[in-house]
Amino acid sequence: MKKIIKNWLKQLLNYKSNAQIRGNSIPDLGSNNPFVKIGENCYIDNCTIGSYTYLSKNVSMMNTEIGKFCSVAQGVSICLGKHPSSKFVSTHPAFFSVHKQNGMTFSDKQYFIEMGKTTIGNDVWIGVNAIVMDDITIGNGAIIGAGAVVTRDIPPYAIAVGVPAQVIKYRFEPDQISFLEKFEWWNKEHDWLQEHFTELHDIEDFINKYANC
Repeated sequence: MKKIIKNWLKQLLNYKSNAQIRGNSIPDLGSNNPFVKIGENCYIDNCTIGSYTYLSKNVSMMNTEIGKFCSVAQGVSICLGKHPSSKFVSTHPAFFSVHKQNGMTFSDKQYFIEMGKTTIGNDVWIGVNAIVMDDITIGNGAIIGAGAVVTRDIPPYAIAVGVPAQVIKYRFEPDQISFLEKFEWWNKEHDWLQEHFTELHDIEDFINKYANC
């Protein structure tokens, strides 16, 4: 059965043979043409990946729902798991986890939640070697700078950089962001996008054309 599922994913997704896709990871099946690409040496576990999204090489992503048209650069890590940093005397999982990360455990049950859930919107660009921590939400259209460490939620269309990541500006004006959030161009059919793609080249022209639709 595992071999059948793996072969099905190979046909459905464009991903390198040395990429690891584990757990309940699935592409967005709402479209007949998901156009999802997963690069070399990626590790994907328990993730949902939206149509037209691509992951470059060496991306690690776990327990994540990522939307459509996202661009994830090489070396990005998303939702890596957690260790206790207060109250617990030790940060080592042998004292709170049953997963035997080092081959053994003292724990008779799970005492600490090790994995969170991260949600990434549509049309998000995440730069090289950025890290997105557990239990983070990144809004539609956001940009995460190269090498950033995201430790808190990022609003839609914000540009966040640094360690920890801080919002330095927004891509568009508030009324333009509000329009895009309502219009949801990323949910348009493939044929509509093909016909109208040049209209996405200028935010002002785009809004002027569709403001009354």
